[in-house]
Amino acid sequence: MSLDAVSKIEVLCHSLRREMVLNTIEASGKVHLIDLSELDIPEEENFLKPASLNTEELVEEISSLEKAILFLQEETKGEVEFPRSSPPSVREEELMHLLEDRRLIEDARRAWFVAVQRAKLDGAEKELLQEEEFLLFWLELPVSLEELRRKGNYRMVAGILEKEAIEKAHLLEKDIPLFHLEVIHRDKIMEKVIAVTHESVTKGVMQALGELGFSQQEFGTRTGMVPEQLEKVRLEIKLIRKRMSALHVRAVKLALEISRFRTLLDAAGLILERRVATRSAYSSSHVYLFKAWIRTADLKDFTESLGRLGEVAVEEIEPEEGEIPPSPLTEKTTAAPYTILTDMYGQPTRKDPDPTPLMAPFYALFFGICIGDAGYGIALALGCAAGWYLVRRRHGNPRLFQLLFQGGLASIIVGIFLGGWFGIPFDNLPAFLQAPANLLNNMLPGYQTGQPGQEGFGVSKHFLYLTLGLGLLQLTAGIVINLVKRWKAGEKFAAVVDQSGWLLATAGLFPWLFNHYLLNGTLYDLNGPLDKIFVYMLAAGSLLIFIMGGRSAKGFGKVGLGAYALYGIVNLLGDVLSYSRLFALALSSAIIAQVINQIASMMIHELGIPALGIVLAAIVVIGGHAFNIAMAALSGFIHTARLQFVEFFGKFYDGTGVPFKPLRYEPRYVHIDRE
Repeated sequence: MSLDAVSKIEVLCHSLRREMVLNTIEASGKVHLIDLSELDIPEEENFLKPASLNTEELVEEISSLEKAILFLQEETKGEVEFPRSSPPSVREEELMHLLEDRRLIEDARRAWFVAVQRAKLDGAEKELLQEEEFLLFWLELPVSLEELRRKGNYRMVAGILEKEAIEKAHLLEKDIPLFHLEVIHRDKIMEKVIAVTHESVTKGVMQALGELGFSQQEFGTRTGMVPEQLEKVRLEIKLIRKRMSALHVRAVKLALEISRFRTLLDAAGLILERRVATRSAYSSSHVYLFKAWIRTADLKDFTESLGRLGEVAVEEIEPEEGEIPPSPLTEKTTAAPYTILTDMYGQPTRKDPDPTPLMAPFYALFFGICIGDAGYGIALALGCAAGWYLVRRRHGNPRLFQLLFQGGLASIIVGIFLGGWFGIPFDNLPAFLQAPANLLNNMLPGYQTGQPGQEGFGVSKHFLYLTLGLGLLQLTAGIVINLVKRWKAGEKFAAVVDQSGWLLATAGLFPWLFNHYLLNGTLYDLNGPLDKIFVYMLAAGSLLIFIMGGRSAKGFGKVGLGAYALYGIVNLLGDVLSYSRLFALALSSAIIAQVINQIASMMIHELGIPALGIVLAAIVVIGGHAFNIAMAALSGFIHTARLQFVEFFGKFYDGTGVPFKPLRYEPRYVHIDRE
């Protein structure tokens, strides 16, 4: 089992040693701190209180530095080359030293100042450009802008009127002597106009113009003639752009330090991580108390490392009643990539078996079946190997690439025995590539070549039955694992009787069902004694399931619960049928591959332009198969995970454990060399 044993510890240190203790805890990456701030303080520790540490200033500085880095990257794009190699390795001492580099910190603050000033100028420029556009629209206005706000016997307003309404407005002008309409600019659709009215008729004229679609323009507090205002606005735009140019020059100079700014950001992030961790402790004016979980195997080395700090005490303590310890996993190299799936579903409890190594071989095989093509498997394995290498160079976690790499290897094996090679028809394959598939076909019961007069199943049906058989195998394994789990938990008699019922029902139902309805008697003689044995096994298993299902109820409730448990056999049948999706995905991938090849062949033979046809065919083959591989891998990943989560894990696994999350800072731009 790879579910590691854990110990609960208590770390008591003098307040002067707090930083060193947290540094050691974080650097080890092996300690899961317990957040004591959410717990009630025990009576024996009532002299302590939840630790508090103000991190707002540090958070604000980190946020400013992040924004400054993003600004410098965008502002100097194409002018300053930023390194794209793997993150540099930096010792922790070098990171801490950067936080004392006053010149670098001041440069970082200057970069943030430049970013803020540039943002302000950008906003001001946008407003002025909008103002310029507005003034250009009213450039022909023949009066000063303050005239449009003048109050007295006469009113003057400017606005827009549709071209079709101009004639009606002029008729209105004839009917009302104290109203004059002046068109100041003609357009294809809209007309810019000035309406001059006497105060006595203003209300009626404006109402009539409104009915004609007149839209009055408000000019706010603007003064003077429009051309004068336009000249001032353009001068301001020019000055702003001059200042922006100067800021750009400063940004280019500061961008030369961007790699150091990134390292400084990671250094500040490391300090913040450790300071935030302080809040999980209890404290007084002189001491800090941390409680944590640690792998038992790591306890001795960790205790020794803290002992070297002085004024630090480490003690192993008993968990509280009902407290659930976390569940750290340490997998073997081959099974380690599959922890990505365990993490997605949920961590095991201390009573659960570790599902990762139990799931890994099934997942790899089923993923390989979903792709079902040896050529695709080779391409996928090579691509994932390259991704694995690149991620490792950048000190990242290559679990996903490792998982897909193993799936690619499984695809090669499955494809070899299915005769799948980039969708090439089986009869067109060389004899040495047909041989493994023919070997598998000859091993299948009842397989026939489909000669005239014979009712052969064909390889596709046998492949479907094979996926159902593999699903039955995995579900049976889940039942056995559940039996072992309950046996270890002390439910020995109940576990044996209950799970024996399911094993008998499974072993009786599915061979009988397959032989009667799928294999047409090729598995065993339909009229022989073996057929009755399978029926008796199903009956015995059903009886045990019925009895054990209702044992916890009283009276007639035993019948109801027993019947409900017996209905689980139908669910088990549905679970087995769910594995047919492996066959469906493999078949769809193969059909798409063949269609791609047929389209490419048509390009060559039917286009009529040999050279162009070959080029187009190459594009179709490369692009089409690359797309098909990607879709097959995505579908295989999702649907195979679904089979594990729903069908397999449902037989024995709860996944309600507490994740083991050691305090460990993961930098964004550098790799911390902690040796």
